Amino acid sequence: MGEAGPDPTLPARERILRAAADCFAKEGYERARMVNVAQAAGVSRAALYQHFPGKADLLVALNDFVISEWRDWLQESIAVAETGSEAVESWLRDGLTDGWRVTLSRVVTAPDAEGELLTDHGATQKAIRETRRVLMKVLDRGVERGEFREDLDTGATASSLQAILLGLQRNHASARQIVSIERQRDLDALVELVLAGLRKQ
Repeated sequence: MGEAGPDPTLPARERILRAAADCFAKEGYERARMVNVAQAAGVSRAALYQHFPGKADLLVALNDFVISEWRDWLQESIAVAETGSEAVESWLRDGLTDGWRVTLSRVVTAPDAEGELLTDHGATQKAIRETRRVLMKVLDRGVERGEFREDLDTGATASSLQAILLGLQRNHASARQIVSIERQRDLDALVELVLAGLRKQ
């Protein structure tokens, strides 16, 4: 969602969730006002409260939306890839260059949102486990095809890949980035470093 406003072709609920992500990312969860979310979504306050009775309800729904987006994105990254290397590369590059994913990461990892999301901790952990399983399948297939090292611990590697991406996304989403991997050559170097550790020598 940027300055262009909400996409009127989207259902109202999705427009609200996208607008909330944008508002929460820019203003912080605590400071964001529901009236601003309604305005950004192009809906009335009554319509907003009809979908989400309170800001905490909106945040939990947004977390579910983020989880669903992550699942879809992972499946899309893998579906278009012919090899394990291409799947891992696509997943990493999309996760670090797509502004919408960085915005979503900023929202669900924000310190002022953590208290509200504790009730939804189970859903987040389930999504992390599912992502790990999908990544393990990609890595296992790469080992079977002789693309990746035979001694690769696919479970530990899948967890490490998640930690790398989530850590970098959280860094990118921070108002005070510690490191920046925004230049193309930095991203290329990161992807090559990861893939070099996976490939059969």
